Formats: sequence, C-alpha cells, structure tokens
Amino acid sequence: MDDILGGFDEEDPTFEVTAPTDDVPTGEPRWWDISGSLEVSGSFNYLRHKSATGTNYFGLQRLRGRANLQLDADLNEDWKARFEGWAFYDTAYAIYGREHYTQEVLNDYQFDAQVGEAWVHGSLLDWLDLKVGRQIVIWGRSESLRVLDVLNPLDNREPGRVDIEDLRLPVGMVRLDAYQQILGGDWSLSAIAIPELRFDRNPPIGSDFNPTTFKIAQDRPRDFRDTEVAGAISALYRGWDFTLNGAWFSNGFPRFKASPTGSAPPKLVYDRLWMVGASGNFTTGPWLLKAEAAYLDGYQFDGTSKKARLDILLGVEFYGISNVSISLEATNRHLFDYVPELIRSPYFVRENQQEVAFRYTQNFWNERLEVTALAILIGYNGRDGSIARLSADYDIQDALTAGVGILLYQHGKLPPLSSWARNDRLFFNMKWSF
Repeated sequence: MDDILGGFDEEDPTFEVTAPTDDVPTGEPRWWDISGSLEVSGSFNYLRHKSATGTNYFGLQRLRGRANLQLDADLNEDWKARFEGWAFYDTAYAIYGREHYTQEVLNDYQFDAQVGEAWVHGSLLDWLDLKVGRQIVIWGRSESLRVLDVLNPLDNREPGRVDIEDLRLPVGMVRLDAYQQILGGDWSLSAIAIPELRFDRNPPIGSDFNPTTFKIAQDRPRDFRDTEVAGAISALYRGWDFTLNGAWFSNGFPRFKASPTGSAPPKLVYDRLWMVGASGNFTTGPWLLKAEAAYLDGYQFDGTSKKARLDILLGVEFYGISNVSISLEATNRHLFDYVPELIRSPYFVRENQQEVAFRYTQNFWNERLEVTALAILIGYNGRDGSIARLSADYDIQDALTAGVGILLYQHGKLPPLSSWARNDRLFFNMKWSF
C-alpha cells in the first residue's frame, strides 16, 4: 500500500543573479540567505460521500494557508548548513464545524507544523564529505513509482495530489560520501546511518481515505535503539550511469499481528527488512531508458514463514518534442512462497502486483503555463484501481504561481482504492515565493 499511496531531490543547481542592496555591499556576498513561500490551497469534493465514521465529505474540504521558511548558511569555505520549517492552518474545518470530524482528523489536517531539512554538510578531506542532520536521500530513477526509494517516508494524507518529490519526509541521518575518478567515470561511495525513525503519515480515522472506524495499537521501532543502515555505490559516465544499493531498514507500512493466544487485540508492527538492489539510466538521442530492481527479505504474515519479494521497474522518457516530456514506467512486485490466504483480509496481497504510471507534461507561452496529466494504474489493467490527475500551473509573475486541477479515483478490487471511488475532487493553489 505504501507504493500505491506514494503519489500521483538534492536540488538541481540554478543560475541566480542577486541585485545589490543597501544592506549588502557590492562584492561582499552575504554568508546567509533566507527564502520561503506563502501558499493558499483548497479542495472541493463534488461527489456526495461519507467517511466510515459518518462525516459528510461533500463540498469544500480544504482551505489551507501554509508558510515555508528556509535558512541557508555558508559556515566557511568547506561547510554549509540548512534549516527549514513549515506550518499550515486549514480554515475549512472551522467553516464546516469541528464537531463533524474525529479528533484524529483535526490533529492531522487542521493545523500542523514541522521541522523539515536541518543539516550541516562539509568536506572532511578533498575526497570525503560528511552530512549530519535531517535530510532527504533519493535512490532510484522513477518519478512516480517506488522501488529503491526506501529511506524517506511519505506524507500520504491526501494521496495523489502532488508528486513524490513533494511528499518525502526528511529523517535524521549521518552520511559519508567518498568520491573518486575511476576508469574515466565519476564514482561515489555512500555510507548512511539513520538513528531517527519516521514512518509514512497515512490518512487517520475519520478521513474519507481511511475505511476503518477504530484505532489499533502500534509497536514501532525506537529511535537510536533500532538504527537503520544503508549504503550505495554509484558510477556516472557519459550517456549512462548505474548504482548499487543496500539497506537494513524498517518497513514503512505496518502489518497486522494477532495475539498468539487470542486474548489480546491485534496490533500493528513494522517488520525489519533488508534490501539489495541496482538501478541505471541510458540516454540515446531524445530517449532516456531507466531500470530498477530490488530484492527485499523479511516480510512476515501470521501463520507463515518470512518471505522475500522481488521488485522490478522499467521506464522510458521522451524529450523529442519541443516543450513536451513524456514518461512511462511499469513495475512488477513478486512475492515468493505465496499462499492464497494472503489475498484476503487483513493483508490483501497478490503474488504479482503491477503498477503502471504515465505522465505527459507540456509548457506553453514561453514556459509560463505548465500542463501535466498523470495516471497510475494498480494492476496492468487497473483491476485494483487507478489514480489520475490533470493540473495546470501558471506563472503570474516570477515569484507568484497559481494552479488548478482535478483528481480522480477509480474503484479497485483491493484496498485502498476499493473505498476511494467517490473521493474525486477539484483543487487549486496560489503560491508566492521569496
């Protein structure tokens, strides 16, 4: 389910010219910089439906104001730091009436504030970097589906509204990166320890994305005591690259675990998994070909032995048309030693589960208007549902952007999309960046 909810990076450097001001003398660049944004966004559910707890979710269900603030500092020639945070308040719940919602919904959707990325990064040696703090590490090549991208959890509270790159939650890490030129290519070796454990933020009880009506106790791994570890080797050559990955981590999506004697209620537990995998890109003309594979072991289900899974992703992107990009990605997740009982509650797991993602993006009017169509099928024929999003974003000014769109959910045979068929919504947003 984590892969389904995932939506539907280090940042690329951009050229920026800063005009001199009275406070900063010309030729003496400031050692710190503050940036951020103010955003208003909303959603309107145009199909009548209720949550499992009886809340009416027809009409305006989001009218949110959000503030983002980021501080970047150059500590010296070799070291830099970043600290960011954000907060939002949603007035839709006060307009409709807080008494109509569960406390879990109000806690998650009405107000929230978080520390985002917060790290210090610098060089220990000419060939060795250290990065400590909350950060995002992106593994794999996919834009819409997850295979190797297992280190950062996702914010899935409104599935499909934004892309994965805007859903990742930073976690506290200690990361060492070594760099070397080998055989004409740029090679790097990463070693990562993750003492802070965060998990996917999924829709709470009372949300129209949550079909349950009762809370289940959770047995979560603990910070520092259950530290995760990971590593990667990457090589970059002209026209192609590849990466080898390995990790020992906690599964981001929990499973049900029944009491051995049946005298206690079931609880949710997070299995410890280990993974080895690889990915690669190859470019030829306007085409980008990509592939990912991951072998994961440690999945547990009551009454069965531990099981392994093999995930494979193939994808292609095309940039041969001016102002247009097209991508197609497909995965198959194969569970070894499968037993038919796993298709039923509470697991709803297939022996082979496919996901297909198609994305079309086109820019108009000197790249001031961007239109994106995204569709994700669960099952090659959509048997377990689909999510589709059509959006348009317009740059009113350099720092002011407005967008509108529609989000559609198609009924599927298995959760979660088996209960989302009437959750379709229109959405809008306006964002001012500084």
